[in-house]
Amino acid sequence: MHVALRTRLLLMLLVSLLTLVPVALGVYVNETSPPPTTARLANRCSRYCETHGCPHATPANSPAYFRLRPLFAATIRGLMSGGRAWYAAANIGFYLVLVPLLLVGLTYGALRNAVLIRQLKTLRRG
Repeated sequence: MHVALRTRLLLMLLVSLLTLVPVALGVYVNETSPPPTTARLANRCSRYCETHGCPHATPANSPAYFRLRPLFAATIRGLMSGGRAWYAAANIGFYLVLVPLLLVGLTYGALRNAVLIRQLKTLRRG
C-alpha cells in the first residue's frame, strides 16, 4: 500500500510547519532574553554556570544536574581532546544537523504511518 503523492506533499508541508515552531521559539527567546554574560550572577544562571558549575543548583532543586554532571564533564573532556575546532564542529554537526534531521524524519514517518493505518482500516471495513 502506498501513500498518494498529494498526501505525501501535504505531510511534508505539515512537517515543515512543525519544524518552524522551535525556530520561532528560539527567535523569541533570543530577542527577549537579557544579553549573555560570563559574569557570575546571583539571581540567575549565566554562561559562568556552564563553565564553572552552577552555584544555584542544589541537590534539592536540581537532582538531575548532580546525577548528569559527571557525564556532561566527561563528554566535554572527550570533545576537547580533539581541540577547540573539533569541539565546535561536533556541536554544530550534532545539534544543528543530526538532531533536526532525525526529528524531521521521525515526524514524517509517524505521520505517514498514521495515514497508512487509516487507509488499512478503511480497506478492512469495505
